[in-house]
Amino acid sequence: RVQSSSAWNFDFVALISLSTVIAALGLLQSSAAVIIGAMLIAPLMTPILGVGLALAQGNARLVKLALRTIFFGVSTSLLVAALVGALDRAAAGELVRTPEMLARGWPGLLDLFVAFVSGLAAAYANSRPSLVAALPGVAIAAALVPPIATSGLALSAGDLRLAYGSFLLFFTNMVAIVLAAGVSLWAVGVRKQSD
Repeated sequence: RVQSSSAWNFDFVALISLSTVIAALGLLQSSAAVIIGAMLIAPLMTPILGVGLALAQGNARLVKLALRTIFFGVSTSLLVAALVGALDRAAAGELVRTPEMLARGWPGLLDLFVAFVSGLAAAYANSRPSLVAALPGVAIAAALVPPIATSGLALSAGDLRLAYGSFLLFFTNMVAIVLAAGVSLWAVGVRKQSD
């Protein structure tokens, strides 16, 4: 299930684009509710969990598939957010750095801890079909698309410091989730399949 959902396809492109537009608009409005809505439809968690699964299994094919999807997904998200930022700047004259954007401006230790625990929960819920209802909550806790959207908005305004810091927040969250997912899946018994 994780492997098939980690593929780069039209559905993934549509969901990552729409979630980024929603996140960017929520960031510009400084609306936590809109940002949470964006997190619910963002598809990035699945390929990130795919990398964790691949680590637990030693599955090089899945690593390649999931990393490709993550790369294209993040690139798409950055591009869409930068476009939203450029349109907002054209309409308003300048990009206003809202409190919601600034809150995603740099990773902290608590962010890393939240991402790690989210990765544990997401992998555990994925390994138990009866627990998949918990995944939307995990997606909200992990907050993957809002930092990317912040980075794209900041890039459109030429604010390289905010763009770098928010992208670093996304990257550290992603690494923490991958490591936690690998640990969680290994702990529930996922091992390399013998040929």
